[in-house]
Amino acid sequence: MRYFFSFAMSFSLMSVYAIACAVATFIENDYGISAAKALVYDNAWFDMLHLLLGLNLAGVIIYKKLLQKKKYASLLLHFSFIMILIGAGLTRYFGLEGGMHIRENQSSNIIATREELIKITDLDTNTSVEFPISFTPLSQKHFQKTFSFDHQKLTVSSINYTAQKDSVTPASLTLNIHYQNQDKNITLNPNFTDKVATSFYFQNKAFEINWGPRKIELPFALYLEDFILERYLGSMSPSSYTSKIKIIDEKNHIYQNYDIFMNNVLDYGGYRFFQNSYDQDEQGTILSVNKDPGKIPTYIGYTLLILGFLWVLFDKNSRFHRLNVYLKKGQNLTLLTLLFISLHTPLFAQENKNEILNLISNIQKNSYAHSLNFAKLLVQDHNGRIKPLDTLAMEFIHKITQEDDFLNLHYDQIFLAMMIYPNEFRKIKMISTKTKDLRKLIGTNINEKHIAFDDVFDNGVYKLSNYVEEANRKTPSQRTKLDKDLIALDEKINHAYYIYSGQALTILPDINEQSLKWFSPVHVLPFAKEDIERLQMLLVNYFLQTRNGIENNQWQDANEILQSLKDFQLHYGSKILPPKERIELEILLNHYNIFDNLTFIYISFSLVFFVLSFYVILKNTTLSSWVYGFFYIILSICVLIHALALIIRWYVGDHAPWSNAYESMVYIAFACAISAVVFFRKSLLALCGASFLAGIALFVAHLGFMDPQIGNLVPVLKSYWLNIHVSIITASYGFLALCFILGILSLILFVLRNQNNHIDKNILKLHCINEMSMIIGLAMLTIGNFLGGVWANESWGRYWGWDPKETWALISIVVYTMVLHLRFIVKTSFIFAFASASILTFYSILMTYFGVNFFLSGLHSYANGDSFNIPIYVYILTMLILILILLAGRKRNIKTPSF
Repeated sequence: MRYFFSFAMSFSLMSVYAIACAVATFIENDYGISAAKALVYDNAWFDMLHLLLGLNLAGVIIYKKLLQKKKYASLLLHFSFIMILIGAGLTRYFGLEGGMHIRENQSSNIIATREELIKITDLDTNTSVEFPISFTPLSQKHFQKTFSFDHQKLTVSSINYTAQKDSVTPASLTLNIHYQNQDKNITLNPNFTDKVATSFYFQNKAFEINWGPRKIELPFALYLEDFILERYLGSMSPSSYTSKIKIIDEKNHIYQNYDIFMNNVLDYGGYRFFQNSYDQDEQGTILSVNKDPGKIPTYIGYTLLILGFLWVLFDKNSRFHRLNVYLKKGQNLTLLTLLFISLHTPLFAQENKNEILNLISNIQKNSYAHSLNFAKLLVQDHNGRIKPLDTLAMEFIHKITQEDDFLNLHYDQIFLAMMIYPNEFRKIKMISTKTKDLRKLIGTNINEKHIAFDDVFDNGVYKLSNYVEEANRKTPSQRTKLDKDLIALDEKINHAYYIYSGQALTILPDINEQSLKWFSPVHVLPFAKEDIERLQMLLVNYFLQTRNGIENNQWQDANEILQSLKDFQLHYGSKILPPKERIELEILLNHYNIFDNLTFIYISFSLVFFVLSFYVILKNTTLSSWVYGFFYIILSICVLIHALALIIRWYVGDHAPWSNAYESMVYIAFACAISAVVFFRKSLLALCGASFLAGIALFVAHLGFMDPQIGNLVPVLKSYWLNIHVSIITASYGFLALCFILGILSLILFVLRNQNNHIDKNILKLHCINEMSMIIGLAMLTIGNFLGGVWANESWGRYWGWDPKETWALISIVVYTMVLHLRFIVKTSFIFAFASASILTFYSILMTYFGVNFFLSGLHSYANGDSFNIPIYVYILTMLILILILLAGRKRNIKTPSF
C-alpha cells in the first residue's frame, strides 16, 4: 500500500496518462473524435486511470503528512485536484449533453444527445426499443440483440461497418434482422437530422429502424421567434448571432422571453442552453444543451486551485520561498551574450530599359510625400474591416516582393505606382520566388530571385495554370517543394493582379447608404448613372494628375483630388469610419514596425552580455555594476516600448492582441522579457535568457507562415474570457521558455565545471531561478487552462471536449508537475536532472503551441492538421541538445543544498 501511495507510482501513473492523451490526439486527427473517445477518453480503462490518479494523490497527501508539517498551501493545492476529479466524475457519469434544433416560428422540447442508438419501432402497436452502439474506424463493437414484439422474438445482429470516406459518402452499418423465421439484411446510414427512418416488413407487419441520437423530451418547450445573424461590415463573416427565444412552460404557467447568443446562456429547469450554430438559410438555430451535476464541485476545485497556487507563491513554508531565500544569500549571477548583426542586402534584377529606370528614379525622387498622403485613404478588406490603405499596401507589397524596401521605394510608393503605371511595372522583376526549379519551369534566369509579372504569361495565357491546379489537388502532406512554391507564387500573382486591375482599391462607400459594403472602381457599382460617371471621372483625373506629379513633381491638383476622395468617404461612410486617432496609430505601427525592430535589439544585447557573463564566471570575477545597470535599463526600455506597441495594437484592432498565431507569439515575447525584468532582475543570466527568448519569439512571429494582419474576431472570442484565459496561458509559455534557456545555460556550466567552486555556485543560482520560474509558469499554465474550461462551460456548455490544444496543454501540466517533483525521485544528481528535464519538457509546450496549431486539426488550430513540415533546424537543435546533455552528464554530480 505504501508503494502505491509513493511518488514513484505517481510518476508511473502520470507518465501513462500523458502518453495516452498524446496518442489520443493523433488518433483523433486521423480517425475522428469518436475513435479517440472509444479507444481512450470514454474507455473504462481511462476512467480507471483517473480513479487511480485521484487515490494516489490522496494517499500521497496522507503519507507525506502535509497537514502535520503545516504545509497548508501545498495541501490546498493538491486537494483542489481531487475536487476537480470528483466534479469531472459527476459530469461524466451523471451529466447530460446534447443539442436542440428549432426553426423560426416553431417550438421544440426535444434534446438530441451525443449518444448513438439503434431504435426499432413496431408501427402496428407503436412500441419501440433502443440500445446504444459504438462503431469507429478503429473500434467496432458488433452486437446481437433479441427483443419481443407482439409476443414474437426479433433478433438484430450487426454484420458489417464501413467508415465515412468523405463528406459525400457517409458511414454505413449492415444489419441482419430475424423475425418469424425470416431474415432480412438492411443497410443504415447515420441519421442525425431527423430524416425519415428506414422501414421494413415481415408478413405485412411494419417496422421502422433508425441509427441516430437518443432523444429526451423536456417538460417545457422553447419557441424561436427570430434568429438574427449580424455580419462584419461589408463581409460575409459572422460577427454575432442571436436566438430570440420564448420559454413555454404550461405546467408552471411561465411564458418568458430570452435572448440566447454567444457567451449569453439560458438557464431554465436545471438545463443550460447555449448558442452553438444555425441553419444555412439563417431561418433556424442550433442550441447546445447540458445538465451538469458536477458543475459546483468542479468550480470549487478551480477556485481552490487558484488560491492554492497563489498561496504557494507567498507562503513562507513553501518551496518557492525557500528557493528565493537561497537565491538572495550569494552574490548576483552574471549573464550572457554575443553581438548579432544581420546585414540585409536586397537582390534586385530587372530588364534594363531606360524608360523604366527613369520612371523608378522619378518615383523615388518625387512621390514619397504624396504616397504617404494617399495611404491615409481608407479601404475595406475582404473581412469587412475598414483600415488605412497604408496597411493594405504593406501587406500586398511585402507578400509580392518579400522585402520591406524593394527598389529603395516605400511600399506606399510601390503600391501607388503599380496602379498608375501597370504596364511598366508588369515588366519589372519584383515578384519573389524560392526555387530554381520554378524559375526554370517559367523560363527565366534561374539565378535571379525575382521574376516579372509578364514572365508567367505567354500571349495572355497563364503558364502556370495547369501546374497550380495539380498542386492544389494534392493533399498538403503530398506536396513537393516545387508544388508549395507554385501555390505561393500563384498567390503573389493574384495580389499583383488585384493592384494592377484596381480590384484592391475598395475605397468607395455605398452612396445610397443601403449597405455597409465598400466598392472598388472596377466593381459593378449599384449607384445612379450620374454618380458612377462622376466617380469614374474623379479617379481618372486623379491617376492623370498623379502621373504628372511623378514625372514633373507637380502635386497640387493630385492633392486636391485626393482630398475630394477623403471627403467622399467621410460623407458617405461616416457611420462605420474608425476614429482618426485609430487610423494614425495603425499607420504608426506599420511605419515603425516596432515588433520586428525589437527583434534585433533583444537578440543582440542578450548575446553580448551572454559572452560577458561567461567570461566573468570563468575568470571568477565580477561585472561592473554600471555595465549591468546599462543592460537592465536597455531591456526595461524595450519592454516598455513592447508593452506600448501591444496597447496600440489592442486599440487599433479593438480586441486584445493575442487572438491569432502572430499576436500570441508577440505576446509570448513580451511575457519572456517582462518575466525577468520584474521577477529575476538581479540575475544577469536570467535577463539575457529572457531577452534572447523574446527576440527569438519575435523572429518566429515574422516568419512567412505567420500572418501579422489585424483581423476580426469570431463570435465566441468576443468575451472578457479572451483577455483572462489567453493572456494567462500564453504568458506561462514565456516563463517555461525561460526555463528552457536556463536549463541550457546550466548544462553549459556543467560542461565547463572544473575545480572552480564559483561555477558550481552559479549552477545552483541558475537552478533556483529555473525552478522558481517553472513554479510560476506551471501555476499560470494550470490556472489559464482551467479558466479556459470555465470559459468553454459558460460559452458552449462543456468544460472539456478533448480538443487537441487543450489536451496538449493538460499533457504539459502533467509533465511539468513531474519535473517539479523530480527531487523526490532523483537524489544524487537532481540539479543536472532538473536542468535536462526543463529543456526536454519544453517540447510539450512547442507541441501545445506549434504542433497542435499546424499539425493537428481542432477548435484551436490555425491550420488543417497536415499542412506544415517540421523545419530541419528543429532536428538539428534537438540533436545539439542531446549532445549537450550527454556532455554535461559526465560531471552531473553536484551537492544539492537544503533548499
